Amino acid sequence: MLEELFFRVAFSILWLIVFVGVTIVNFSAKGPAAKQTTPHEGRLRITALVFAAIYFGAALIYVLIPSWILFPSIALPDWFRLILIGVGVLGLLLVFCGYRDLGKNWAPSVSGVRRDTVLVTTGFYGFVRHPIYLGIFIFLSALALMVANLLILFPTVALLILLYASIDEEEVILTARFGDEYREYKRRTLRLIPKLL
Repeated sequence: MLEELFFRVAFSILWLIVFVGVTIVNFSAKGPAAKQTTPHEGRLRITALVFAAIYFGAALIYVLIPSWILFPSIALPDWFRLILIGVGVLGLLLVFCGYRDLGKNWAPSVSGVRRDTVLVTTGFYGFVRHPIYLGIFIFLSALALMVANLLILFPTVALLILLYASIDEEEVILTARFGDEYREYKRRTLRLIPKLL
């Protein structure tokens, strides 16, 4: 049986990769995005921040003081947890490939679509409308199960629900910005499940 320390280190390294990667992507963005909002976006953002704070609070306890959260642990076999590390890495690769495909069209906020932004429908965006969201879903789900602790799993589920709701908000903005071009793109592709045929 693997020591829990191994999984705590893997969890920490994966999140470190996320923070470094997101920092690099943010610095490569064109600049501040134009503000376009929908009526629900403010509430979604605040609720997401609350659950993110709960998640990262529990994550810090898991990494630094795991003895505090042993009671809500879930018994999962080590081989399954090892596979989940690989699944988490695949989710991260999908996120960063989505950023790469967007290039300079990526905006740091779902509420911002600049005037010079073009609709990207190539690369992973040719198979699924939201590869970055899909990668985040895979990454967060894999890590929550790999940690095998309810204090991480519950806020993860809440964050995934909020992320899914934010896709609706983003699609309203993209439809307003790109009109029929985006409607046609929506007809050809699925939201999160790759359309291979």
